[in-house]
Amino acid sequence: MTRAIVVVALAAAVAPSAVLAQPQVAPPPITDEAAIKKALEADTAKNAPPPPPPAAAPPGSEVPAALGAQAGARPAGTGLLNPNISVIVDGAFGYHGVHSADFVGIGIPASGDDPASGKDGFTLQEVELAFQTAVDPYLEGAVFLTIPNLEGVEVEEAYFTTTALPGSLQLKGGSFRSQVGRNNNQHLHVQNFTRRPLMTPLFFGADGLRGPGLQASWLIPKLPWFATLYAEAFSIGAPEEGFASFGGGRRGAKNLTYTAVLEQFWSVGDAVSLLLGLNFATGVASTCAAPPCGSGPRDYLYGGDLYFKWRPEGQSGESLSLRWSTEYFARKIGDGGPHEGALYTEPVLQVAKRWYLGARFDLTGLPKGDNVPRRFGEAASITFAPTEFSRFRLYGQALSGPGAKTALIGFLQAEFSLGAHGAHPF
Repeated sequence: MTRAIVVVALAAAVAPSAVLAQPQVAPPPITDEAAIKKALEADTAKNAPPPPPPAAAPPGSEVPAALGAQAGARPAGTGLLNPNISVIVDGAFGYHGVHSADFVGIGIPASGDDPASGKDGFTLQEVELAFQTAVDPYLEGAVFLTIPNLEGVEVEEAYFTTTALPGSLQLKGGSFRSQVGRNNNQHLHVQNFTRRPLMTPLFFGADGLRGPGLQASWLIPKLPWFATLYAEAFSIGAPEEGFASFGGGRRGAKNLTYTAVLEQFWSVGDAVSLLLGLNFATGVASTCAAPPCGSGPRDYLYGGDLYFKWRPEGQSGESLSLRWSTEYFARKIGDGGPHEGALYTEPVLQVAKRWYLGARFDLTGLPKGDNVPRRFGEAASITFAPTEFSRFRLYGQALSGPGAKTALIGFLQAEFSLGAHGAHPF
């Protein structure tokens, strides 16, 4: 028995060596060309580096779930459809000097986003909440909510714009600021001064010319310069309905406010840019200081705006530039009503990378009337902007005119922005 076990063990130990000792027989050579090609392809695929991961879609290019099956979009809920959200805060410390109590009482109303009128000390001039995004491949949307002087939430703008219409056409619908003029369509944080020009509340309303409506714009082709034609229609209710704006009569198709604007842009070399706007608007008169306002006649508003921008060629760090805005508007109320006008001009000089000096001259009552008295305004500002997300401004203004004592005010304004915010128009 013991002898048998030893024999089995020796056989097991020798067997692997015997197998290894056997001569290796090479496989027969491959002579078929198709087989050779197939083997080379398999070897290439085996040694090739792995493919790169798919590139992420750029922000705003996502397709909503309703189009996902057709366009291959990711399903909803991945976070790709979140809008750009920003918060902009404007605070101010105000000082009202000699005869400042007459600043509003001498015939010049305040704009809705002015600092709290007639109050010294600190005020939160405005808080703006902005939501902007691409809705789908055909629409973009934006909503701007404001809280002026902590006096409740207002819908400053809420609208859509088309992105894929043929023939250089674009539609804009919702509640928005009119394209009329240059200052009217600017939000507070775009302003170069703490208060808006004196003509803005006089002709456009305390909140500017804005409201529910529709805008059509056309970029005119085949011109050696850029020219865009705008046509708008608004349904603006009476002031008691919450709209302190131009027009503002009864709602209805016969009482719509209509505007037409032609904007033309020239780039004069690499250093100078020029924008010229021609404007017209008509709407049902709402309230004013003298008849026939409020009795149903139509207002006719017309004027022009000019914007000049200069920056030296090759200027490094953007440490020197000049921006100059000028507007003149006149209004005719009804057939027998007054004919009144006003203007302002404001140069802003950038003297260093973070420092800006601004001056503005206002003249109302050109020609004058019961609703637009002759007044003169002189304002100056010094602005320090550490970055594009914050700035600090010292602002002073004097207001005078025939039969009125000179009123003086001053503000120290601070502004900061949180979150993403879309680019501002030129």
